[in-house]
Amino acid sequence: MIAEWMNRPHLAKAWEYDWPVERWRAHLKAQIEGDYSLPLVLSIAGVDRGYLEIYRAAKDSIADRYDSQPHDLGLHGAIADVELVDRGLGPKLLPKIVASILTADPDCQRIMFDPDHRNATVRGLCEFVGCRFLGEHEMSNRRMALYELGRNTARQWMT
Repeated sequence: MIAEWMNRPHLAKAWEYDWPVERWRAHLKAQIEGDYSLPLVLSIAGVDRGYLEIYRAAKDSIADRYDSQPHDLGLHGAIADVELVDRGLGPKLLPKIVASILTADPDCQRIMFDPDHRNATVRGLCEFVGCRFLGEHEMSNRRMALYELGRNTARQWMT
């Protein structure tokens, strides 16, 4: 399912993870068995609609681009159905996802986002929910826009 989603044109372009099923199977297995990242399927009203990765930002290549702390987390998200993209799901779901992550990990003080610098949709979402922009940074494989969402900003969603 995830391999099929990530090979859809809108996600292949955004993620560049348009891999065959076997590679996705190995990638997900490594995530589940490791302690770096956690893959999740996003379900809305019982229907699988997206893919999320929560990862240890301080162990990621982005850690050198900001003042990383050991408990920082990063979040990547993908909406599987192109018909649902730019329909207002992000502003509704992201606060709930962030609140769940921060509630589950009380040591985490911020969540990092690192979209491609050209991804206006994700950048707009980050700015809409109150993320702080930490600049654009050249990475080995792309140019990213780095954002942080601090626990204090997200506290409003943690009720």
